[in-house]
Amino acid sequence: MLNRKYLLTILSIAFTTLSLAQESKPAEAFQIIDVSQKELRIMNALKSADSVSRSKIFADSLYQPYEAFWSGYIGSADSYVGWVNDNVIPSLNQYNHRNTQIDGKKLLTQFDEVKERMTSLTGYRPRGRWYIVYGPAWANLGGLSGGTMFIDLAHENNSSNENIMMMFPHELTHQIYSNVNTHNDTTAMGSIIGEGFAVYMNQLYWKDKYSLARNLGYSDSELAEVEQNKELVMDFFNTNKFGTGRATIDKFRNRSFHLRENMPGAIGYYIGYRIIESYVSKHGADSWKDVFTRAPKEIYADSGY
Repeated sequence: MLNRKYLLTILSIAFTTLSLAQESKPAEAFQIIDVSQKELRIMNALKSADSVSRSKIFADSLYQPYEAFWSGYIGSADSYVGWVNDNVIPSLNQYNHRNTQIDGKKLLTQFDEVKERMTSLTGYRPRGRWYIVYGPAWANLGGLSGGTMFIDLAHENNSSNENIMMMFPHELTHQIYSNVNTHNDTTAMGSIIGEGFAVYMNQLYWKDKYSLARNLGYSDSELAEVEQNKELVMDFFNTNKFGTGRATIDKFRNRSFHLRENMPGAIGYYIGYRIIESYVSKHGADSWKDVFTRAPKEIYADSGY
C-alpha cells in the first residue's frame, strides 16, 4: 500500500507532460519522445519505497506507456522493472550526475536544428520516432526494428550534448534512406552501402569539425591499422560482399568482430565510406545524392572501388 506522500508524488508526475509526443497520438513524420526525465523523477521519488509498490509504478508509469520501445530494447515489463530495481536504484546518484552533464532543453533544440539542416542538405525530411531514455547502456544511440531510434543517456559516450549530437546526422541519414530508397538489398552490400553512406553524410555535415576516424567510431590508431592492412580488408570484402547470411552481414557491422588484433570492428563502415567516396570522386561533388535512390549494387558497380 502506497503512503499518501508517494501517492501525491505520482499523481503530480502523472499530470506533467514530459515528452514532445505521446504514444496515443497519431504517428507524425518525425517525433522525439523524451522519457528520460520522467524516469528520473519517478525513480528519485520512489527510491525509498518498498520494492513491491515501486515496481508496480515502474511498470505502469514507465514501461507500459512506452512498451513499443522498451520491449524491443530491454524486453518484458518484468525485465525492465528488475533492471531498474537491481541496477538503477543502487546507482541513482550516478544517473542524477549524468543528468547534470546534459542540457536536455538545449538537446531538443539541437535535434531540431540538425533535422532542419539535414532536410535542406538532402532535400528529404527524416521520418521516424526517437526515444530519449536512461536505459541499460547497451548502445549510445541506434535503431530498433520498425525504424524506432533511441538515445540511451546512460551510455558512457553520452556524457555531453556534443557527444550525443555528433552522430545525429549519421542516424538521420538512415531514417531518410530507409524511407526513400526502394531497393531492398538483403546482401552484405546493402548494409555496407547503408552504413558507409551514413558515415559519409556525417562527415559532409560536420565538414572538418571531426576526423574521419571519429565519424567511423574508430580511434586514430585503429583507422591507421585498417589503412595498413587494406589487402586483408579487401580480401574479406571480396569474399563476403554479396553474402546473405546474418552471421556474414553482422561481421561487417559488429564492433566486436575484428579481422585482426588492433583492427576495429564494424569494418563495413570503413569499406562503405570508401565506396561512396570513390563514387563521388568519379561522378561529381553532388553525386552522393544518387545513393538515396539507386540500388546499393549499382552504387558499388559504378564506384570503381
